[in-house]
Amino acid sequence: MVILNEINLSYLYPQYPYKQGLITTADEYSYFYPAEHFCNSGEWNETSSGDKAYLRTPGYGSLYLLAYFISAKHAFLVLKIIQIGFFSGSLLLLNKVLSIFLYPKNALFATFLYGILPCFNGFTYYTLSESILPFFIIWWIYSIFNTDKKVALNLIFSTSTLVLIRPQLIVFPLVFLVFYLLKKNRRSFYLLIGLTPLLFWHIRTVLILQEWGGLHPVYSVKNNTIFRPPHKELTELFKIWEYESDVFHTNMGILSSDTSVVSRNNVAATIPKSIRNEVIPVLQKFQQFRYMQQSKYAGVKLNDYLPGEKRLTIEIRNLRQKIKHENLVLNHLVTPFNSSKKLIFSSMMNLNIYQEQWRNNIFVWMLKGISFVLIFSGFITTLLLSISRQTEPEFKLLAISVIVSIFYLIYFQRLNEERYLYPYLCIFFLLMCALAAKVRSSKLLSNKKG
Repeated sequence: MVILNEINLSYLYPQYPYKQGLITTADEYSYFYPAEHFCNSGEWNETSSGDKAYLRTPGYGSLYLLAYFISAKHAFLVLKIIQIGFFSGSLLLLNKVLSIFLYPKNALFATFLYGILPCFNGFTYYTLSESILPFFIIWWIYSIFNTDKKVALNLIFSTSTLVLIRPQLIVFPLVFLVFYLLKKNRRSFYLLIGLTPLLFWHIRTVLILQEWGGLHPVYSVKNNTIFRPPHKELTELFKIWEYESDVFHTNMGILSSDTSVVSRNNVAATIPKSIRNEVIPVLQKFQQFRYMQQSKYAGVKLNDYLPGEKRLTIEIRNLRQKIKHENLVLNHLVTPFNSSKKLIFSSMMNLNIYQEQWRNNIFVWMLKGISFVLIFSGFITTLLLSISRQTEPEFKLLAISVIVSIFYLIYFQRLNEERYLYPYLCIFFLLMCALAAKVRSSKLLSNKKG
């Protein structure tokens, strides 16, 4: 894994930036600057204007804080070492989980396979929470399966860190919490304690916003960025037909660049013809709003709606409701289906060497095929285990949690990036191994009876 990622780095420079061996991403500002600001001022927030500066959960950023504390000058290098360490730790934990239902040799082989396949380690060198999520997911699963005396601490800390790194993964502890409450199992108490740090964080968020903005708040009238109510409503409008997140964000950038007809028509060209003419007027008004915001209010601290902003927000919302009502098949079937294809039909071999330098290598093509089959088979396995009556409770609940999470991504979130599937790959792999073990044991049992 390390060798391949280092080779990938050698091909990136100077086209793609990286810092001390970690590949730069657009999200790192909101992860890392709060940590640096905390070191300098004692307050956890970004230096950007508005409420957005306070709202991202501090899970991944806390690791950078540790790296920054160890060496401010070489913080990214320290973080890189930490991320490699977490991937190595995920292998050790995976082996422990697999050893519960596989023979030791089979568990070791499966762990080796997981460790060397590129689809399972492609984000280790990125400044993204995906770089460490597999460890915390596997740790949480290990805590669920664990029966020793340390189960309480394991379950509490694995739950709290998991949801602070990726709040959307709260579906996992919530599903198990309901199950344990019904069974009157004391693990429900441990899960509740594990969720309290996220609860405290959101209490803090509510005190700042004076309202609850959801698990991952982004929008506020106090933001002097694009992330204001009109952008929120345009996002929901575009979700009716759009499933490519990069297309949507590119469109928003074009509309924010100027008020020209050319820019507006370039965006309109990505909208289905049947509804294009209805949408163009709000695109023009959004252009004008963004021009006003960026010209008249640049650098100004905002506390409320800008002139005409609330009216534009309501107009976009009304248009969205009208188009949704008139395009039920597009909204409820076609777009979610396209979103699911983009998310699930992938090899997850994201490193640049697989996309460019080694793209036509026959061995890479074989690896991509293997990875695609594994991921798709993992999804099908998870779906089957979630509905099978013969699935053991923990595996069934785990499978249900994944299906609920993916359904949320493809039906409600829609504008997904392929990396959003990455945290679930380790669960796909584990469930496939569990199914294989179950099939093998049933065959052995039938042979003995024979």
